[in-house]
Amino acid sequence: MEIFKWANEIEKVYKDLIDNAKEASFAELQALKNNQEKMMEYAINQKQELVNLALKNLSEEVDKGINKFKNELNNTIKNIEKKYQKNQKNLKKLIFGDLGLDF
Repeated sequence: MEIFKWANEIEKVYKDLIDNAKEASFAELQALKNNQEKMMEYAINQKQELVNLALKNLSEEVDKGINKFKNELNNTIKNIEKKYQKNQKNLKKLIFGDLGLDF
């Protein structure tokens, strides 16, 4: 019967259209997914670079602080040593005096 043949052809065309629409939609979704993944990867890389830069700057500041502290400590130690050498005799007299050993 011609009507059934015609209905089968319409059904086949309808099925083909649905399959083509599914494939096109899947391809669009896949392209969108890939685009979003690339954008996310770029954003993550940008944030990682920012974190790395911040850590580098912080590390440099800490190193400068440590070096400054070391220099100040060394200068203070040298000053203490100089003052001790300068006042060594007076300190001995004071200590012996406090101990009652001053002769």
